[in-house]
Amino acid sequence: MKKFGLATLALSAAAFAGPLTWEQLIQSVDNDPRYQAAQQRAEMTSTGRNTKLWDKLELRYKLDGFSFANHDFELRITPKAFGEGSADKAHWDAQVAYQKAHLVADRAVLLYDRYDKAIHYINRRRIANLNKELYQVNADRIEVLHLKSGSTTFNPQDLITSLEKEATLRADIMTDSTSILNAEAKLRLWVPDFDGVELDTTWLPSMEEIASQLENGLEVSASFPALAMAEGKMKAEKAKVQQDVSKDRDYISHIGIGYSLKIESLMEKYKDLDYADVVGTGDYTNLESEWRKKTGCTANDITLCSGMTSKFLVPDLDNRKTSDKFFANLAFRLPFFDSNKDSRLKQQVAELDAEGDYMKEFRDVTQKVTKLVDEVNSLIAQWKVLKEFSEKVNAGSIFEQFAKNAGSDPLLLLRARESALESDLKAIKLENDIYSGYLALLEYAGVLGAEGVQNHLQKGLK
Repeated sequence: MKKFGLATLALSAAAFAGPLTWEQLIQSVDNDPRYQAAQQRAEMTSTGRNTKLWDKLELRYKLDGFSFANHDFELRITPKAFGEGSADKAHWDAQVAYQKAHLVADRAVLLYDRYDKAIHYINRRRIANLNKELYQVNADRIEVLHLKSGSTTFNPQDLITSLEKEATLRADIMTDSTSILNAEAKLRLWVPDFDGVELDTTWLPSMEEIASQLENGLEVSASFPALAMAEGKMKAEKAKVQQDVSKDRDYISHIGIGYSLKIESLMEKYKDLDYADVVGTGDYTNLESEWRKKTGCTANDITLCSGMTSKFLVPDLDNRKTSDKFFANLAFRLPFFDSNKDSRLKQQVAELDAEGDYMKEFRDVTQKVTKLVDEVNSLIAQWKVLKEFSEKVNAGSIFEQFAKNAGSDPLLLLRARESALESDLKAIKLENDIYSGYLALLEYAGVLGAEGVQNHLQKGLK
């Protein structure tokens, strides 16, 4: 029963597995682990930063004496330096812009790989068909040469050359088959479940459409992902320098407010006691006998014991007002003979270095884009020459000229057909290089970084 269920499930999966389409291939980017990691990085910065209200917050405690009678509690704040908040915000905003540009660049790289491999698969199929046609033309030539082997115009060298070419074409056909299988295997890494490949060639722009887009070159913009990343990095570095410089503007060292607690049951002090303190209504009558022993005064008359005192450890009282139990603490840094001038110079140098790095990246991207545009335009010009020749041959005009000149010599007619196929073959290889360069330009321009399922190739550079 289980075997029957598994078999039914397998047949159902096979029945619902359709051919691979451009939409599925582009949609697969969203499930790519590299793109998901880039999305997580961008989301972490886009959620907003935590507001920093102060540089440091401390709860300080001071034990004033080991009698444990006096305790000071203080809440001390070290405020942010002047300008530190704006520098922190600028640094965060620069990081957000950098991560957004990084996300676009990562998506562009992933889509470049998919488009490039899909175009390679399509063109390899076309090349394989042309190689099979060339193989057939060469086989026809060998057959004609065998038939002409007894004639005076027969050249054995032509037969040997054709036999060697047959081996070369057979190897090319095998290479085409292997390359197509490898490309399909690569496509399955991105879209595992598909039955065959149906990548519509109308999805691809024509050579004329690409040429029209590059007719006036491609203007490099600061919105290009590579330059947007470089700009974000430049702003982040400038903000980092601002953060470092702002730390030298901590003119308020700290602000504190505290409370002084005294425990009367533990409070004691030394006091010189006289006769009036220890007798009668005095505060320390309990110390009278001990006072008399220390002073030697035995009389009960204050006049006789006048001037006699003795030091005693007696309880102390906290007779402060409630408001006097609180205290404030404030400290300022005096900015005299400090290194602020050196800090400003360091800031200027660092900002110039950051701007220099950005301008270098801008020049590099401009040079690469300009070189790519020139290469693609040059390849398109070569492609046009080959297509014009192939169209003439396929139209029959050259066949007719060969027939007139050679009296319908089959070898010359085969050679004409072979030339047309070879021109088509070279043209397809040029198309592959043109599409690779065009994809690279789309990647530089950030077109491939656009989200959603869409035809990035037809969207173009304009």
